[in-house]
Amino acid sequence: MLKLYSLLCLITIGIAYAQPPELKLQPNGFDPVDISIPSTKNDKLIALTRSWVTEMEHRGPDQGKGFDITNVTDNSITVSGYKKNGFYFRDRGEPFMHKIRYTMNITFYENRYTVDFKVMQIFTDNDVPVKYSIPDYFLPNGKLKDGYTELDASLENTVNNLILSHYNFIVNFR
Repeated sequence: MLKLYSLLCLITIGIAYAQPPELKLQPNGFDPVDISIPSTKNDKLIALTRSWVTEMEHRGPDQGKGFDITNVTDNSITVSGYKKNGFYFRDRGEPFMHKIRYTMNITFYENRYTVDFKVMQIFTDNDVPVKYSIPDYFLPNGKLKDGYTELDASLENTVNNLILSHYNFIVNFR
């Protein structure tokens, strides 16, 4: 029984350690993050990223919303897309859902890659563009403005789920 428990703890720690780091929302958006992976050729990683986008387009929760692949080089690719319910916030108890248009600039290296995630445009749930950008939700001291409760946690969850989805696709199919 002790051996089984020890094995379970080891597997749990391994899985937790193998996850990409979580991005935190800053007043200017998200900082780029480096993600470690087993050594894989860049052309294979580019092909896997293309496959991931295709999978997201056909089977993801935002299917048919328009994903795009641009700026493909020998070691980098840019993925653009839309995310319904990209984030929400509550103002005086009333929830507001927003859709986002984003880009993920991904640069591959031998055993790691860098993701630079940017929110390009924000839309209401009725697809009306919002005049605010991410910095507009913050005070000069870096804290969220009043009336935007849960915005940071909601957007971080969306972004981290997208990055984790890409990571899992690469690790599972490389």
